[in-house]
Amino acid sequence: MGMGKRLIVLPDERLMALRPALLETVRGVAQEVCGEAFGGFLDGAMRSVLVGAFGRVGADEGTVWLLDEGRTALVPRYNSGTHAERFVGRFRQELSAGMISMVAATEQPICENEVWRNARQDRRLDRELEVKTEAMLAVPFYFFSELRGVISCVQLVGGETMEMGPRGFLAEHLHELQEAAGLLSRLMEYRILAQCLGLEGLG
Repeated sequence: MGMGKRLIVLPDERLMALRPALLETVRGVAQEVCGEAFGGFLDGAMRSVLVGAFGRVGADEGTVWLLDEGRTALVPRYNSGTHAERFVGRFRQELSAGMISMVAATEQPICENEVWRNARQDRRLDRELEVKTEAMLAVPFYFFSELRGVISCVQLVGGETMEMGPRGFLAEHLHELQEAAGLLSRLMEYRILAQCLGLEGLG
């Protein structure tokens, strides 16, 4: 089957004149979304992207960590697990410590299957939640061409996926999470743009 004709869309000059104002607006909204509003901003499609990816890689739960306004700490703004209410929006991971902070600082993903052996792990959250993290995937999360935080998922000692197969993450699992982060980024950009232009729900 042929690929079909490629559609080329050129920018409308009338809209290009509004580009500086639009960029200023969407960046302001994006910053607001990264705060307490994040959970309410996620729609069903966005949640499905996250939960689906966490499930496919065999994680017990996953978290979206977003940079605070001063970009000095990561704050959990969404978690798919049973402990979400205990730490989402409450815990702060300073950028000076922890494995997810390293991902934010280097903008490089990690796949760690012996978390307890890694000297970079900050064990404060595990102690607060009374869990033990066994394995972790973490990838940088961007939208509108700016690092906004980190998406991570973990396997916990005694976690719910224990009986579903071998524990630990593989390289393809890391790729799966990166793909999900990219898709979530596109969905968020679309929704922010649609809201700023008054186009959400059009059609």
